[in-house]
Amino acid sequence: MKVLCAGDLHIGRRPTRLPSDADPHRLSCARAWDALVEYAVEQRVDVLALSGDVVDQSNKFYEAIGPLERGLRRLDEAGVVTVAVAGNHDHDVLPQIARSIGAGSFHLLGAGGEWERFTVTSGDGEVLHVDGWSFPAEHVPYDPLAAYAFAPAGGAPVLGLLHADLDAPRSSYAPVSLTDLRARPVALWLLGHVHVPRLHDTGIGAPVLYPGSLQPMDPGEPGVHGAWLLELKSLARVEPLRVPLASVRYASPEVDVSGVATVAELRSLLNARLRSSIDALVGESGTRIRVLSLRPRITGSTVLHRAMERELAALRDDFEWRDGDVLAFIETVTVATRPVRDLDALARGGDAVALLARIARDLSSPGVHDGANAELLDAVRGAAATLLDARQYGHVAGLHDGFDDASLRAIAARQSLSLLDELLVQKERA
Repeated sequence: MKVLCAGDLHIGRRPTRLPSDADPHRLSCARAWDALVEYAVEQRVDVLALSGDVVDQSNKFYEAIGPLERGLRRLDEAGVVTVAVAGNHDHDVLPQIARSIGAGSFHLLGAGGEWERFTVTSGDGEVLHVDGWSFPAEHVPYDPLAAYAFAPAGGAPVLGLLHADLDAPRSSYAPVSLTDLRARPVALWLLGHVHVPRLHDTGIGAPVLYPGSLQPMDPGEPGVHGAWLLELKSLARVEPLRVPLASVRYASPEVDVSGVATVAELRSLLNARLRSSIDALVGESGTRIRVLSLRPRITGSTVLHRAMERELAALRDDFEWRDGDVLAFIETVTVATRPVRDLDALARGGDAVALLARIARDLSSPGVHDGANAELLDAVRGAAATLLDARQYGHVAGLHDGFDDASLRAIAARQSLSLLDELLVQKERA
């Protein structure tokens, strides 16, 4: 069974922090929905699954119903079955729209907060069960899994469809546990609510997928956005494939300007690094990308530290890159550079400045001072492990496999340099 999965559509909203000359209609969430429908038809999928917040708010009824109905009828004509659940944003309006549209192949599951199983049979006889639950109100402070009671489905795969907050037990948006989800007899859980895409799959238990918002809506939703394509077959392990469909992307490329000594060198480096970052971002973002909203972070140690703000203000105001239909622009710039410091000279003495200078120097020179700061690095390692094990940081922990020694040393070195700079600035101002 070929299934296309999409997260929060928020039809009725538009991305923010875009240039004034950008066409808000072309970049709206409604147009992203059109792209999703087009892709589903092109790929001849059997099922399109939507995990809630399809519509942004009830006051967007009239803005959403036209694009939604047009897309659903197109999917129906192509033989695509659409299944959805309602989230906290559209708990009231999505059932209204479902009744108004009446599209034959659109199925809203679990209305009123009651679990519902819907069975799809493809043209070649494949069977898929979809177990869905919808928000009955804007806030749901309890775990909907407590009422999930479907028996295993025999040989047919099961897709779990839910709008929920993962590993956040105090949440008022249907808090569920990753452990509990994996213990259920389903092939894959498809969740809505979190806008940043995330696949939880350790190879044990059911994979749990947050497709993320189809179209990112602000700088807090970086990365590639779109849908996920997968095959659901009996006993086969699910391997979702990310499909870039968004027309907007937010990104914060980092540019290290260490060693730059003149404004001419700085301009040349910034231009080269930003253009390289843009090329990479466009390559990752698919053919539908139209706008890159950039928030570059400028780092490193340079003699131009004091003059950086003025130069980067010009970068923010004047930089623009266009290639065909794609526009990249600078929305804001973060300056995180440091002045050039003589760490050896500062390290002489017994005050706080000397102590921090020695720590920063030793951590920045692996192989020269390997034995130094071992106790400090052990403390950093323990603090990192504690954070990665904490439930409230579960999404962050899954982004990587932990810290190696080089990464821990680099983190500690950056923090010691930042503290040293702050202390020196305070002394200089005194």
